[in-house]
Amino acid sequence: MEKAAVQHIPLDLPDRPVNIGRIQYINVAPVYFGLDNGLKPSWIKLVSKPPAVLNKMLSEGKLDISPVSSMAYALNHRKWLLLPDNSISCFGQVMSVVLASKYPFEKLGGKHVLLTNESASAAALLKLLFSLKQIRPIFQKAQVKNPADIFQSTDAALVIGDFALSRSWSEYFPYVTDLGNMWKELTGLPFVFAVWAVRKKFADDFPNVVQTVAKLFCFSRQKGEKNIDIIAARSARHLGFSTDFCSRYYSCLGYNLNGPEKKGLNVFLYTMFRKKMLPEKVRLSFI
Repeated sequence: MEKAAVQHIPLDLPDRPVNIGRIQYINVAPVYFGLDNGLKPSWIKLVSKPPAVLNKMLSEGKLDISPVSSMAYALNHRKWLLLPDNSISCFGQVMSVVLASKYPFEKLGGKHVLLTNESASAAALLKLLFSLKQIRPIFQKAQVKNPADIFQSTDAALVIGDFALSRSWSEYFPYVTDLGNMWKELTGLPFVFAVWAVRKKFADDFPNVVQTVAKLFCFSRQKGEKNIDIIAARSARHLGFSTDFCSRYYSCLGYNLNGPEKKGLNVFLYTMFRKKMLPEKVRLSFI
């Protein structure tokens, strides 16, 4: 079945490569494992960028299909459709989305909090958590890659992705809050950081291409889940950490978008709307 999916060439291929985004962090390695190991057909071009860049590229039509932040989907839900059963999510600890702080979370009212400019969902989640706890910090935006980016200029910073994993932030800051844990404690639900989206116009023009890509992602992720030990070892070499550490990280992540994840995503988006952090209610629309 996998071989057939790879060999099948959709009749409605555009006269150019199909441009598909890829988050440049190790969190997506299981999803792309099959594509990296023989499943990617020649008519697909993978574009690896930070999450916020992929959001912008899909919005501008420079990508056809891409993982995007849940917040970006919410802001573009009238123009984008979701691929089924694909997400980057967690149920509790996520490890790669943390707030490193000089003060306890509850004491950050009026303090300066630095928001990474690389992830819309993580920044929106942090703002929502502050709002739900009625804490009003002063937000700033900047790229955060190491403790020096934070310590001199601000009181706390949101750190995500490989940068969050590649440092022991608790060695530099007395308070490190895992946002996945905090969301679970408040709601009892998973949090969905990213989804896979396609531009509606592209889906209308090339429906067979989109269905084939959705199947390829499914097969690719299945291969990744079967080879998670290999992925963890490669990620460990990339980050300079132990394989056990990377295995623990991947055990925190989920890649489904089933009932619990959909409920968690819907609660997040509705609460964002109720708190006037989204301009309208968002309905999840799939291909």
